[in-house]
Amino acid sequence: MKILMLSVSAGGGHMNAAIALKTYICKNYNHFEVEIIDTIKYINPILDKLIIGSYLKSLKLSPNIFGMIYNYSETDQNISTITNKVNELLSYKIHPLIESFNPDIIISTHPFSTEMLSILKGKDLIDMPCVTIMTDYSSHNLWLHPNVNAYIVSNDTMIKEMLEKNVCEDVIFPYGIPVSPDFTTPHNKSTTLSSLDLNCDKDTLLLMGGSLGMGNILDVYNELISIPIDFQIIILAGKNDKLLSSLNELTCNSSKETRIIGFTKEVNKYMQACDLLITKPGGLTITEALVSGLPMAIFSPIPGQEEKNAEFLLKHNVAIDLYDGFNCKDKIYRLLNNKKVLNEMKFNAIKLSKPDSCKNILPLLESLHKNKNEI
Repeated sequence: MKILMLSVSAGGGHMNAAIALKTYICKNYNHFEVEIIDTIKYINPILDKLIIGSYLKSLKLSPNIFGMIYNYSETDQNISTITNKVNELLSYKIHPLIESFNPDIIISTHPFSTEMLSILKGKDLIDMPCVTIMTDYSSHNLWLHPNVNAYIVSNDTMIKEMLEKNVCEDVIFPYGIPVSPDFTTPHNKSTTLSSLDLNCDKDTLLLMGGSLGMGNILDVYNELISIPIDFQIIILAGKNDKLLSSLNELTCNSSKETRIIGFTKEVNKYMQACDLLITKPGGLTITEALVSGLPMAIFSPIPGQEEKNAEFLLKHNVAIDLYDGFNCKDKIYRLLNNKKVLNEMKFNAIKLSKPDSCKNILPLLESLHKNKNEI
């Protein structure tokens, strides 16, 4: 079977979900051919820099404005019309690639590529099954389009949300967001901490802001080092070189043993070695944390989708809310002093996790391919 996966590299989650599924398929199925395309970059690298660059800049400089646009786009038909026109133009650019690769199934992990596929199917330019993997913990209209044959969603609650938006229940599958097989492979905590010259018997906190190192990480760290409990900290700075440099200066005289790591592909090891994750609530990050059974303290959510992710975590008692990260030391202090609550959060995380997402998606793809003519 030939599978074409379309994504967009805004942040890291959308593309990482695609890579996770491809990795699983290639590891377990020799007869599959899988190709991942960074859709907008493929269509036009300059356009990609403009769109994605503007998106990332808006998140850093004007997150509240981004949140307003996100909320308006849920109900404002004018915004939907604009995105529809843009994606219609882009869909014609991606069509030759689809024809050339001639996939049996196409999977999208981003709203833009999902709408492009919907448009092409609506115009009878493609006829293969199209699957969308939604990489957040609530549904948004930007994800929902006609001609999608299956939606893979992160949790059962989203089924009701999508039914209220007139999505047929038969096409909704709460299999969870795919994560790298590394997250379902046990890693020895002592080995990981020893490799960082950290104490294996001491509580360890993991502080991160996604692959881009976003959020008030410096402020949160300053709060952490003032907490009168003995613990150690691992910080993942992602691709944020400015943050990495600032942290190196800040931690020189820190009262807490701290290890700073830049961009890494071993997040799985660090999550499994820690007792609490302090993070922005990005869709893939929290999915990885749930699979790792890791309680969370969440801060600086991007207005819109990350706020919805945060609501989900708080509702199911797998996280505490640090808001913007300022003045959070008392909340962290109380949580670390209450092992019963921490253990309950860990239990809830494991209960909510869907570590078999990739394993469950594959039979669905095979079924869609087999029944293509009935779609």
